[in-house]
Amino acid sequence: MQDDKLKMKRWKAKKWVVAVVVVTVLLAAFDLSPFGGNVRFYANWISCGQKPVASDTSIGLGAQVLHYIEPVAFQPFRLGQPTYFCTPVEAEQAGYSASPTQYEFPNLQRGA
Repeated sequence: MQDDKLKMKRWKAKKWVVAVVVVTVLLAAFDLSPFGGNVRFYANWISCGQKPVASDTSIGLGAQVLHYIEPVAFQPFRLGQPTYFCTPVEAEQAGYSASPTQYEFPNLQRGA
């Protein structure tokens, strides 16, 4: 009787481990798939050697000018297709502002 209870506990523990591993693999696959949208972000991070800045794709949600943002490292969905730049200077050279409300180019003005 005691042996059966121990076997049942081990079986339940194994099921949890398998479930956690499966969910983790599925989340990683989704994150790197085109559906999650993070593969371009990670590829740019690798090619730049640092975390890139991105154009903000939410221009219609209160923003008045094209600007760049520092994206979060993990975002389940990256809606839209932002343009990635290695540095804020590159983003400003491409015409993206540092401010969402007015055109500001502080890195270009500093001569960086």
